[in-house]
Amino acid sequence: MTLPGDGPPIPGLIIVTGADSGYFPLLSDTVASVRGLSHTVPIGVLDLGLAPEQRATIEAERAVIVRPGWDVEFPGRDRMPETFKAQVARPFLPRHFPGYDLYLWIDADAWLQDWRAITLYCAAASRGSLAIAPEIDRAYKRHYKRPKFLGLSLQWKLYREAFGWRAADRLGRNPMLNCGVFALRADAPHWEAWRRLIAQVLRRTRFFYAEQIALNYGVFAEDLPVELLPAYCNWLAGDAAPGFDPERGLFVEPYMPHEPIGVMHLAGPEQKTQVFRLDTLDGGTVETSLRYSATRALCSGSLSLTA
Repeated sequence: MTLPGDGPPIPGLIIVTGADSGYFPLLSDTVASVRGLSHTVPIGVLDLGLAPEQRATIEAERAVIVRPGWDVEFPGRDRMPETFKAQVARPFLPRHFPGYDLYLWIDADAWLQDWRAITLYCAAASRGSLAIAPEIDRAYKRHYKRPKFLGLSLQWKLYREAFGWRAADRLGRNPMLNCGVFALRADAPHWEAWRRLIAQVLRRTRFFYAEQIALNYGVFAEDLPVELLPAYCNWLAGDAAPGFDPERGLFVEPYMPHEPIGVMHLAGPEQKTQVFRLDTLDGGTVETSLRYSATRALCSGSLSLTA
């Protein structure tokens, strides 16, 4: 278990996230979770519409805040909301936060529990690969559901909208690589490929997953080097509730060997407000939100568990 504030320094690393004023409580949790494990790692924040007092709060955590412009020309850009820059700006992180060797992005609806995940991301990315977790795990309920009609999965539909029928038929059965958390070296070729591909996608369509499907296409169609990390490096709580280890005060994989969740990702509107009923490793249960701030008392052992 990593103790608060003792995350070993990783030279050249910056951890980047971003949010608007509506996501500020989640952003605060993300930043607090990082600072809870490292007092010194640089943090960058994309300001997608923060209020002045919210910026001041984040700056007090020694974060560098950047208000991005539009990095890509595309039709209808003037009608897109400011928050869409979270997608468009992601392939341009080295431009917005220059001078670092290694970039680790974490969505504002995700938070860091175990510094070992950061170490793993950075070790994988330092080899020149994209370090990223696919949306695959033995616990994820999606793998046990009835197949979609004609096999038309979400991945297939996204490839079809972004790149056409042939790409969808060729790539649509691949797992989705979730770019809500990833690490990439500053000099990796992925950045330029990703910029080219997202510009191509945005000329054709403008949808929520534009940057994710562009990056997936780069990996699966253009063979950009990738290191696929385990699900506990980007745990999708909406796909499987974690377990809880009361002895260590950690959320863990629901199945043995119960590896600690490195990054908890509350993707989807329900997961941000839901109260989860979790099995505990001592045979009990506990009910809790999975927001970082809402779990601090539980993880410090001050809440009792239900037998």
